[in-house]
Amino acid sequence: MRINKTEILLLAAFVLVAAVFYLVSFGAEETDRIFITISTFFFSIFTGFFISRQGSRYSKLRETISTFDGKLSSIYRAAQNVSPEVQKQTGDVIRTHYERTLHDRSWEHHFSDESVIISSIHQVLEDQVGSNKQESLRNQAVGRMLAGLSDAQVLRKNMVMLYQERIPSFQWFLIIFFLVMLLMSISVIPSVGEFLGSILKAAFVISLISVVIILRSLDNLHLFEGFIGENSAKDVLANIK
Repeated sequence: MRINKTEILLLAAFVLVAAVFYLVSFGAEETDRIFITISTFFFSIFTGFFISRQGSRYSKLRETISTFDGKLSSIYRAAQNVSPEVQKQTGDVIRTHYERTLHDRSWEHHFSDESVIISSIHQVLEDQVGSNKQESLRNQAVGRMLAGLSDAQVLRKNMVMLYQERIPSFQWFLIIFFLVMLLMSISVIPSVGEFLGSILKAAFVISLISVVIILRSLDNLHLFEGFIGENSAKDVLANIK
């Protein structure tokens, strides 16, 4: 299991914070527990709600991207029943789209202004099929391709909607505000010269910061290594190649 950069920074921060708590007094003999209780309550309410909401958003978006990729793979396979030329041109359009997506490491390419994958496949069908009469199998294959393109367009709109459901700035302000209150309340708890107390305080501080990092990663859709939909995009390319 690889340790990413964030984990290394958190570990270094834990050691540093523990050392500071062990060596430095913040000038308070005791702290009113009511501040810690209130701050913890509101911080947990806000972060718990948004982590749940953003986690659901992340899962829905992954499912939508996978369905979108599956539709395009299905369109490519259906194209072989139309003609070799239609399948080749359709594969070229899909491959170009996903190679660009993987190169830029940006799933947003599925619905960005530069993305013309759906209109390009429509154009391939118009150029290669047009108003020509088709045999039964080819006619059904064209119908499947058009239905898949229609579904893909709906999925793109769903991606846009889910992408825009981010945490507003005011909610971020409240989360950071209660985080700062908690950190200040914890810092004034006496721990100079107490090894265990310093370790526990540092662990609590790093845990709070980790929660905010996780929430930020969910909000930016960067929870795991790589970008969202990366493996699915590679699978689509593998099917074509």
